[in-house]
Amino acid sequence: MKTVKLLYERLCALPAPVLGRSIDDFALYEALLAGCAHRVAHGYLLDLSTVPSPDEGTLRAVAELRAKLAVSVEERAFLEYFELLEEIRFALGGS
Repeated sequence: MKTVKLLYERLCALPAPVLGRSIDDFALYEALLAGCAHRVAHGYLLDLSTVPSPDEGTLRAVAELRAKLAVSVEERAFLEYFELLEEIRFALGGS
C-alpha cells in the first residue's frame, strides 16, 4: 500500500504533539496505529481487526478543539497530527 507508506513517512517526520500526552488514551491510540502503519509500510500483512480506533476521550477532546473559535499553536499541531492519524487509519481499512 503505497498510500500507507507515504502517510507513515509523513507521520515519522512530525514530532508527536505535546498536547497528545494529556488527552486520555491518545498516546496508546497513536502508538498502536503507528505500529499497524509500520507493518504495512514495510510490506507485511495486517489483520484489519487490529486497526485501532480513537478512544472516546480523544474524540471528545478533538470535537471540543474543532468547536473553538481560536486554537493555540499547540492545539493546532495536535489537530493536524490527529487528522494524519485518521488518514492512516482509513487507508489501512479502519472504520
